[in-house]
Amino acid sequence: MAKAVPAYIDNQGALHSSPEQAALADLTRVLGRIGAEGGITWVLAKCIIEKRSEIEAIFTDMDAMAKSHGTGTNRHG
Repeated sequence: MAKAVPAYIDNQGALHSSPEQAALADLTRVLGRIGAEGGITWVLAKCIIEKRSEIEAIFTDMDAMAKSHGTGTNRHG
């Protein structure tokens, strides 16, 4: 008998079994091909997802520094 299972759709419409896999597919597309044959792209995207909180903290600090210096640089959002 068929049963319902959770699935997540990436920005291209492909189904994935977890939100992380859908985000990984989207992030890989955003990064483009890195390295020979694009082999590094997936590894880099996975690392970014795994280090998300640390990376977000860096952008928060950068935005705060830019704001305090009046540059208003906010390139990630």
